[in-house]
Amino acid sequence: MRVPHVVLAVGVCGLVCLPGPLAAEPDPVGFPKDAPRGGVGVYRIWYDDGAWHLRTSTEDSGGKKDKLMVFAGSVRCDGKLTVEPKALEKRGRTTDTVTASADGKGFDFEFKTYGAVDEAVFKVAATAKALTFKLKIDGEKAAPFRIVIGAKGESPDKSDFKLPAQPKK
Repeated sequence: MRVPHVVLAVGVCGLVCLPGPLAAEPDPVGFPKDAPRGGVGVYRIWYDDGAWHLRTSTEDSGGKKDKLMVFAGSVRCDGKLTVEPKALEKRGRTTDTVTASADGKGFDFEFKTYGAVDEAVFKVAATAKALTFKLKIDGEKAAPFRIVIGAKGESPDKSDFKLPAQPKK
């Protein structure tokens, strides 16, 4: 009579101990309108009309210039990628940089800001399959809640994550 209990216990453990389905990737299509409140810095990442956008912003500090935030990281692709900086500061304490990789498959960036917005817009080759993001804020890995992806405002599980290079609409 004990054998069925053992079999049942093994069966239950098999169901419980098996890894569950992987969490779905955030859907990057569409501008993410919602962002964390409370004056934190945030990354917004989205895909729209054939182009990717990586935008950083902080609270509207209304003239308070006491907290400079530094957003930095990299975006890599398994295919060719072209990047164009948007509205970046070129001088002073808030100088921003976007540096394309030598192999043409990614870029590094550093955006310094007080209550402002900085952005990089990039396009990937039609054959590209995946993008890899590594994001930091003030020298530390960005907290996932500070990364808002797509119109649904989803966040990745961690600051280093992948998205499909050719998202489905």
